[in-house]
Amino acid sequence: MRPRDPRTAVLRCGRCGRVAAWPDARLQVVCGCRPRVDLAPPLVREATPADRTVAEDIFRREFGGRQLVADGQPITPEDADLLVAETEGGVSGALAWRRLTAALHIIALATDPMWQRAGIGSYLLAEAELLARRLELGSVIVTLSNDNIPAQYFYLRRGYRVTRVLPGAIAAQPQNEGLVGFADIPIVDELQLSKDLPA
Repeated sequence: MRPRDPRTAVLRCGRCGRVAAWPDARLQVVCGCRPRVDLAPPLVREATPADRTVAEDIFRREFGGRQLVADGQPITPEDADLLVAETEGGVSGALAWRRLTAALHIIALATDPMWQRAGIGSYLLAEAELLARRLELGSVIVTLSNDNIPAQYFYLRRGYRVTRVLPGAIAAQPQNEGLVGFADIPIVDELQLSKDLPA
């Protein structure tokens, strides 16, 4: 039996509102009638030192003990620049990024389960794209694991395209060997998605 990804319950069910662990979640075909939380837009800003602890807790809960990988190499959100979304006085989501030669690279994006379905991820992504334009970078790159179908859906709907697949890159990290993630899918490959930004 394969070991499970140690991530805790971080995905909110669109039907009943309960949260589910990654391996227990499933996809289903639905129409546009699914409930959505309508709240005032969050304040998206650079993280302060005090915010980093909360943001890193959100990333830890989302990714558990899994080693994140970019270009086949280990990478950690703790060493990256952070954007946070603040809702009702608290950090509700975070985005870790780094600057590459011609692109802004999103290392990790996560929302606190209590604030899922409120558009937090969309606001964080929009701010990252604005930041890339301010830095005069031509594109945004995102790194995902092959099991993260919810994130693939999220980015593809927003104009991102799969531009690279690195077979076995994530499973090659010793602490990732044998892990399963969303819907019990083995976590093996690294996917890179990108979006060109208008000049």
